[in-house]
Amino acid sequence: MVGPMAILNGDLDWRVFESNEKLRGAFRGIPAKTRIDPGAVLCRFITTETGKKRYRDSGIYSSPWWLDWSTTASMLDRWKRARVAPRDVIRGRLAVTRQFSPRLDSMVQIILTRPVYAWKGIARHQEDKASAVTYLGGGEQLFLPNLVSDPGSLSSAVAILHCYCSVDALV
Repeated sequence: MVGPMAILNGDLDWRVFESNEKLRGAFRGIPAKTRIDPGAVLCRFITTETGKKRYRDSGIYSSPWWLDWSTTASMLDRWKRARVAPRDVIRGRLAVTRQFSPRLDSMVQIILTRPVYAWKGIARHQEDKASAVTYLGGGEQLFLPNLVSDPGSLSSAVAILHCYCSVDALV
């Protein structure tokens, strides 16, 4: 929980995360700690959970991986003119493997209600062994841990859910 004057992740340094090889390998180089102010719209592209997991949050707040919406919208618009589907842009530019998100069928947007610190950097390439493809990366991504209010919670003390829609609606 974030105190009344504390900024989420303000007391954390990237060195806390450096020992995590998967996290370190998600960026090209070292990401920059960046303050993001209230009112910012962030988004995630996810695979909607089905079956037994359908009432879970699909990692909306528990996952630390986010994108700045304005940057993402510009990227999608640029590739739309080349007739590339949003799902393919996200997979390629953010190196989202099928193991991480099998269908990549939904987009979630949140609006920050309080300032936070996140680490901003460029997505590193990722091998998708299931597809025998290497996604090149190169898109800007945010690592924003501790967004969920409490473990197992479907809410956040610093953000509200703004939009939850199909990726196909972005065409």
